[in-house]
Amino acid sequence: MFKMKNEMNRLVRENVRNGNGTVGFTNVFEKEELFEKCNLCAVLDFEPGTSIGEHPHNPDAELYYILEGELTVTENGVKKTLKPGDAVFTGGGSVHSVANVSNSVAKMLAIVIR
Repeated sequence: MFKMKNEMNRLVRENVRNGNGTVGFTNVFEKEELFEKCNLCAVLDFEPGTSIGEHPHNPDAELYYILEGELTVTENGVKKTLKPGDAVFTGGGSVHSVANVSNSVAKMLAIVIR
């Protein structure tokens, strides 16, 4: 299945998982297009100071792949600054959060697997 950028649905969510500010979600594919094997496949954009609050993944799992800028990800209390090309995979009951503490916009691909 091919999908062009102008065919992707974009929405903005406020205080995601009790995080700060608004995060943009560009749904690369919708759940139905992925045979409901994933709950999310989206590029998320974070303005400086925005975040997604801490949340668990069980039984699902989530992959973050950094596309642009820097994002600080905390997984099970361990904090790392991720840059383009870096990734993190969270599942098995682990918890994570993500924040843009830089002065530039940051973007990541997020995939939540069932």
